[in-house]
Amino acid sequence: MKNSNKNIFITAKPVSKKISKYISYYYFDRSEDENYQRKFIFYPNYKHALTAYKNSKVVLTENKALISSIDNIQINPLYTINKNKNIKVSIEGRYDKIGIVFNPLGINHFLDKPLQDIFPNDMGFFSYFGKSFEQVLETVFEKKMLDEKVFLLDEFFGKAYNDFHQPILKKAIGELIVSNGAIKVKELSKKLNINRRTLLRLFRRHTNMTVEEYHKMVMFRQALNYFHQNKETTNLTDVALFSMYYDQAHFIKHFKAITKETPSTLLSKISHIGEEDTYWYFKD
Repeated sequence: MKNSNKNIFITAKPVSKKISKYISYYYFDRSEDENYQRKFIFYPNYKHALTAYKNSKVVLTENKALISSIDNIQINPLYTINKNKNIKVSIEGRYDKIGIVFNPLGINHFLDKPLQDIFPNDMGFFSYFGKSFEQVLETVFEKKMLDEKVFLLDEFFGKAYNDFHQPILKKAIGELIVSNGAIKVKELSKKLNINRRTLLRLFRRHTNMTVEEYHKMVMFRQALNYFHQNKETTNLTDVALFSMYYDQAHFIKHFKAITKETPSTLLSKISHIGEEDTYWYFKD
């Protein structure tokens, strides 16, 4: 948890064992300072977030989100699939935010059709759960106790649960994460005994990504996570090896393609927020 005189950021795990399989954690982020200003960047992650702001106007562009304080505005949940961008967020004034961070393929367990049919974009307003979800979020915003907030969100997603039966895709993503993104499409299709074209189609329909995009995203995120979890004892060569980059040149090229910065410059500037794996780069 991060507390200051300007903002509060708290993370919490689902209490429901069923929901915790699909939702990694919730976070609650707010400031009551009318003059508050914050700019930060977040980077690719195989855990995707559904977020909602209360009494805030949200303006989205291709890789930016501008949030400004405004009273009595409708809650519009946002979903972000950040596969290859550094997304810049600018917040001005008071705000109150809820984040639901899904495990890989997590959100698919609460949908009744493929993700691509519901949300063909990388970032945007997510209306699938409708008014009932907005009403639950409104109540969650009003609750003061953390356990009450978690209970309400667990309850909503418990009711929204739909069985997502795609065992091959689940195994494929598991292999990509366990291998730190090293396994290639040809090897993956052979290991899972599935046609390459079928595998590519499954990824598109249910993740809005190609296998290659997912592979690169996993490599980047595993490098970021590993560095920050071992920053006192590791170096960049160890990070590159752990994350299955071919060599330092490959490591640097991949980071610069996403972030416009080298690993040595970027990794030291990113801050760990809360108690889970939320990493943001705060800009001055």
